[in-house]
Amino acid sequence: MSDGAPLLAARDLEVAFGRGPDGFRLRVDELELRAGQALAVLGPNGAGKSTLLRTLAGLLPPGPRGAVRSPGRDVALVFQRPVLLAGNVAYNAELPLWARGVPRAERRRRARVALEEFGIGALARRSAQTLSGGEGRRLALARAFVTEPDVLLLDEPFDDLDDPGREALSLDLRRAIDERGIAVAMVTHDLRQALLLADRIAVLRAGRLVQVGARDEVLRSPADPGVARLVGMTNLLAAEVTQADGGRLRLRLANGRVLSAAGRAAPGAPVWVGVRPENVRLEPARGDLASSDERAEVVRLVSDGVVATAWLAWDGVELRTHLVAGRGLGQALKPGAPVAISIRAEDVHVMPRGQNASEK
Repeated sequence: MSDGAPLLAARDLEVAFGRGPDGFRLRVDELELRAGQALAVLGPNGAGKSTLLRTLAGLLPPGPRGAVRSPGRDVALVFQRPVLLAGNVAYNAELPLWARGVPRAERRRRARVALEEFGIGALARRSAQTLSGGEGRRLALARAFVTEPDVLLLDEPFDDLDDPGREALSLDLRRAIDERGIAVAMVTHDLRQALLLADRIAVLRAGRLVQVGARDEVLRSPADPGVARLVGMTNLLAAEVTQADGGRLRLRLANGRVLSAAGRAAPGAPVWVGVRPENVRLEPARGDLASSDERAEVVRLVSDGVVATAWLAWDGVELRTHLVAGRGLGQALKPGAPVAISIRAEDVHVMPRGQNASEK
């Protein structure tokens, strides 16, 4: 299937642990996992991400009124710490099929295909106890895929992998999703890998779903500053609406500078302004910009060899932007360099703000 039809639907989930101030409660009104799509579940530590995954898998009861429905579907869960049993890799991969009474020849064929699919076919005769962390994670995924599941639940699938391993695993998973039309939900703290794989994003905070939507929608229009930070919208500035006209806003920042944005809010309303780093555009400052509002100064530069992140001082406000490392401005800029910045109105996201500017 590839039409995005729901393969698993959860309603009115309520899972509680403990009581009082030390207790925790997960409440989810509605969540669907769709064919051919990957859902990334993001949230701070303790938000309930793994609890949600285990409830979707049927390992935890959904609560008195809750229900998780996946009629006729095969649901597989891969834990954060894969369990590797004694015996070789091929034996571990075959175990789910053995438990289902699949004939030996068919077990071996399907296990061989799954191991090759996840790049460890050559390790089939090696003892599973000797695998590295990354190899063990690939074995756990192959063992899940050998049953040809309709729904796959992944708890931190990129743990124990270095950057090349994460990249390769993301590609392998994306290919499997596209070829088989399965539905995937994954818990991860690695935003970059989540964005490589995810079609949709769900954000959990304190046991509640704060936002669920298409990946790009959540990236561009987070529900609040907390969601914004989780999805990489790191430029969050307090502002006030000074003018509102036909869905266009004029905003005055705390430093007195002015931005335009699309949206609706009443004049005088306090708001948060969010701008993704990649949408802060830079040019070398020229002499004629010495007194311009667009002038800023590079405070710090950090590069991982692929992306260079620049921190900018803009009249008392700090902004962050991303550049391609090793070329253009990503290579030429140095701390202390003056730059000209520009931010398009369509790249400015406006969120409500209480009177206390420290609430973010």
